[in-house]
Amino acid sequence: MYKNILLCTDGSPLADVAAEYAIRLAKQLGGRVTALYVIDVRILEGPLLADFSGALGAQPYAALLPRIEQIQREKAEAILKAVSSRCAAQGVQSEAVHRTGSLVGTMLHYETNADLVVLGQRGEHARWSEAMLGSTVERMVRASVKPCLVAPDRFRPIRHVLLACDGSAESNKSLRAGIDLAVKLQVEATIVTVCQNENKDAASEILQQAHQRAIDSGLTAHAQLEHGNAETQILKLCERIGADLIVMGAYGHTRIRELILGSTTSHVLRKAQVPVLLTRNLSQG
Repeated sequence: MYKNILLCTDGSPLADVAAEYAIRLAKQLGGRVTALYVIDVRILEGPLLADFSGALGAQPYAALLPRIEQIQREKAEAILKAVSSRCAAQGVQSEAVHRTGSLVGTMLHYETNADLVVLGQRGEHARWSEAMLGSTVERMVRASVKPCLVAPDRFRPIRHVLLACDGSAESNKSLRAGIDLAVKLQVEATIVTVCQNENKDAASEILQQAHQRAIDSGLTAHAQLEHGNAETQILKLCERIGADLIVMGAYGHTRIRELILGSTTSHVLRKAQVPVLLTRNLSQG
């Protein structure tokens, strides 16, 4: 499970937190980390440089472009070197990859050989978008076919996992993944099902079955039935019980669903103060 972890980094504070989660998980699970830094090709080809070209003239612009490319390369090398040093200090095998191209397209290419993708909740411009999910992160989470762990702005060790379950095929897969991870990390878990009053009996049955599955796997698990809005109750329960990780399902990778992130998933990703692990159900059509 999660032997090959792809860390997408841009050197931002949240990417540093993501790196800590990736390295810790790799060490605990006996895995390795591939640290990927992508220079966004738009930096070298976009409107900003076109403005420079118009303002400075063609000749000064031509001299400026190689310098901008060099600065980006030096930045990438420094960031990747720092991640490699952190991996080495923890005894974790690692590989550093630096590419120039489309951010999401390059990430998706490198996730092919990964079991888990780890990235920060927001990128290097997070201070201007504190209430938002980073656009690159959101596009990556929508398009990815692999489990994605989205890290918040602070690291804390994972000791208690919150597993969200609603009985759907998507959440059943996330439940299995969450149980397996909690067992391997040797931590406890709480399983939550959120319902409306008219669905209480069905929700109770779903929760009971999920709880029994966790117990049968040898996991120390608790069951919690909540009423109301799913995204609100999941976040409230997470804070109340002191959970350190939320595991939930995301929409599967299809031509239609990759354009839409479920409202509950999207809300939890934006507001969670702990990492969120999103699983995939590729059998969905």
